[in-house]
Amino acid sequence: MKHTEHTPLFPRYAMNPNLQIFLNKNNLYHRIPTNMDNTYEDEYKEYYTPSSFPLITSICRPKNRYIFTLILGFFFIFVLFLILFRGNDEDFRIYPKMDEKRTESPVVVLEAQTLGVPKSAVKSALEKYLKSIDPQEAYPDDVNSVKPHHIRVIGAMGDSLTIGSRAQNVFDELQSQYPGNAYFTGMDAEVDGHLTIYNIFRVIAEETGNKLFGGSTGVGYGDNAGLDVAIGGMKSDNILNQATRLVQKIRENKEIDIEKDWKLVSLWIGTNDVGNLGYRTEEPIPVDEYKANIEKGLSYLKENLPRTIVTVIAMFPPQLLQEAQSILKTGKRPDSEERQRKRDVLSDGYRNASYEMQNEGKFNDKNFTVVVQPFATEYTDAYVDQQGNHNSAFYALDLFHLSKLGHAIIAKQYWQNLFEPVGSKTKRANFGDTTPEIYELDEQNSFIKTVGNSKA
Repeated sequence: MKHTEHTPLFPRYAMNPNLQIFLNKNNLYHRIPTNMDNTYEDEYKEYYTPSSFPLITSICRPKNRYIFTLILGFFFIFVLFLILFRGNDEDFRIYPKMDEKRTESPVVVLEAQTLGVPKSAVKSALEKYLKSIDPQEAYPDDVNSVKPHHIRVIGAMGDSLTIGSRAQNVFDELQSQYPGNAYFTGMDAEVDGHLTIYNIFRVIAEETGNKLFGGSTGVGYGDNAGLDVAIGGMKSDNILNQATRLVQKIRENKEIDIEKDWKLVSLWIGTNDVGNLGYRTEEPIPVDEYKANIEKGLSYLKENLPRTIVTVIAMFPPQLLQEAQSILKTGKRPDSEERQRKRDVLSDGYRNASYEMQNEGKFNDKNFTVVVQPFATEYTDAYVDQQGNHNSAFYALDLFHLSKLGHAIIAKQYWQNLFEPVGSKTKRANFGDTTPEIYELDEQNSFIKTVGNSKA
């Protein structure tokens, strides 16, 4: 194969595609390790030898032996006191100290790639919108009038993709979940270090002096995950449990006014529902059962979590996730054409069920709504970069979950979809666009789009 400027150094079927990216110095995200430890030596020398003393009986007469013994006893007590309480006085040594030499081998740390947007660029993209905010405006009581600065709470439900599984910070990390890097709630770094939806809203909260709740940090499950209640490996039948847990956690936070504060909740589920048509062993969940499972969760939220916008990520085509490993390594979709067809039909069915829940109206009223975000629904290939080449940087090492960079790319396109009208939303986002900028808002286009305010 002839090598060109944009041709990867290794073929797409290389065994370690992430290492391939690192070695390719022409790659957009190539990084050189910078945090090497220096080799050093500290030398210590013996410089004290305890003195010896003659026998008391050789220097003392019998009648003075008691006095000298008493004086010698006080001397040893004084020395012992100095030994115990000498503090940091390095000039007083009682025992010899052996030479010590310590060397450490240099450690190379390969930091994971990501996409950060300078805070100044975020403010610039939001400048017109922020200037249009009336400080005296009334807090909205209609879901169709909600703008980003009205959001006080951000949460998420889903599976391993939503909790940030495998979205590691350096290549040799072995933790399973990285909610601090998750595309929706992640807040380990600020927006200039890692782009997430929460980090954009955090800039808005800072500029408007409002509080924001729900961000996730660190690794693993726990309080650090904030209001990201997603669980790895879960299917649609777990959404009701997650909805219950989300409401519980919000109620436990006394700073949140559950009746008044507007909430934005992301829902992304379905990649595990395909069962043995993907990486699972059980039978796939039928489309009607999938829809019923999601509706149970949405019904619970509608009854118990007023003033909420649920934003649903429409099911990705299998080529972008379940089939990515095969496509990146072989250039082809896995399995027979029949299994490919079944996977496509099932994925389309789950996606259409989401649109039905959005459009049927039973989840849309003044206090609650459901909106589908279709930014990646028309992909027919694995991830490709700006040059049009297959690029594993979007994926974690298993070539299925999202890498830290993948989460940032998802956030970039998710943000844009939030402000595009229902029925006119981008369906094939340019995932190869990794420019450090976000979709701009202004005074005319700053409502979070719903079915209700998209009709105008």
